Amino acid sequence: MLGPVAATGRFGIAETDPAELGREVLAAWDDFLAVAASADLGRPSRLPGWSGRDTCVHLGSWDDSPVLDAIVASARAGDVEGASDPDAQNDALVQAHRDASDAQVLDALARGRDRIARFFADEAQEVGRLLSRSTVGPLPVLSLVHAGTYELAVHALDLAPCGARPPSPQLLDRGLASLIDVTGALSARAGVDIALIAMTPSGGWRYTSDTGGWTTAPVPAGPFDDVGVRGAAVDLLDASAGRAGLPQLLLSRRLHVQHLPQWMRLAPLLDDVPGLPGGAALKAGVGGLSSVLGGVGKVLGRFRR
Repeated sequence: MLGPVAATGRFGIAETDPAELGREVLAAWDDFLAVAASADLGRPSRLPGWSGRDTCVHLGSWDDSPVLDAIVASARAGDVEGASDPDAQNDALVQAHRDASDAQVLDALARGRDRIARFFADEAQEVGRLLSRSTVGPLPVLSLVHAGTYELAVHALDLAPCGARPPSPQLLDRGLASLIDVTGALSARAGVDIALIAMTPSGGWRYTSDTGGWTTAPVPAGPFDDVGVRGAAVDLLDASAGRAGLPQLLLSRRLHVQHLPQWMRLAPLLDDVPGLPGGAALKAGVGGLSSVLGGVGKVLGRFRR
């Protein structure tokens, strides 16, 4: 009989005090809600074929797709292997609620935010560091809840053509933290001993990984010696999500890479993500950089929370 499985070793952002992490995650949700409320959701978003309404629908909590419940149930049962196809789920959810009004969509987003608030108030201490299933393999519940902020940050940028206000620097920073944290998890699973930084003009995030796990921490703005990439948060997120071409960003020097050959050590990360779209192409990307930020970003964007 299965039972709950606690995370062991070092496990990145999930080692943060749940109360502190909850404040950061809920602030990201509040920022996204403000972006969504400022948008004309009937206009096309950056996502081909999706309106702003479609983009927001799959982030909300609906009767047929409650936010977070499946993650918590998986952790409580210890059922951490396998994950359903998030693309199919997202498409089905969008189709099911395509006729929802703007008010209904915004209400679903607010319910999603409130469900996460209840999680941090009532459940995080008990189940936050238990493993749950995900599209990138077993991760602590807190890691997965935090990883949702990546999707919020990228989709906030996707709403720009809808006339939405720009996302706050705090939301973009939290999305970058999620990207680095999950990359660190995959790096540790692959047994890669490395420190990697994603740096913006206002600061960045570092993960350090080895066979014992990974740590994730903010770093102040300035020069650094580790393997890493430097650029604006928008460019880093857009490159990881496939919204901007990585070669063009590198050639235009909007992104700067340090210790490029070291990125090749991270190619095995894609082997831990079965069925990753374009995995073979990503492995042949520029110096392995696209195989990491691009590959992990595409998976993060396909999470169902």
